[in-house]
Amino acid sequence: MYSIVASSNADYDDWANLSEKEYRTSKEELIQRTLDALDKYIPKIRDKVDHLEAATPKTFQRYTLHLSGASFGTKFEGLKVSTELPKEIAGLFHTGSVGIIMSGWLGAANYGVIVAHDVDKLLSAGARNV
Repeated sequence: MYSIVASSNADYDDWANLSEKEYRTSKEELIQRTLDALDKYIPKIRDKVDHLEAATPKTFQRYTLHLSGASFGTKFEGLKVSTELPKEIAGLFHTGSVGIIMSGWLGAANYGVIVAHDVDKLLSAGARNV
């Protein structure tokens, strides 16, 4: 099984005032353009896909309440605090959107992988000491 997340910039104002029908049509066009682009790298991508969905700035605003549907948050401010936690309290880890690589949902996902690796190292070291 595989997952692909394709992300592109979007202007909230381009989506905010569309009728429901225009909105759904525009989302479908966005999906099809994305598949067209992916097909250059993964031939016949449409034959391999089980599920598709698209999020717009309106989607982000609805579910996160971020102003104008911003999908990314702060950048780098929390990284030092987050990475220092295990040094202050052994075994305490934090993950989230703290600006590693990038912020927002994508940064949170990437930082989650990095922190999971750190937790695994801690647990593996503990297992060796038992």
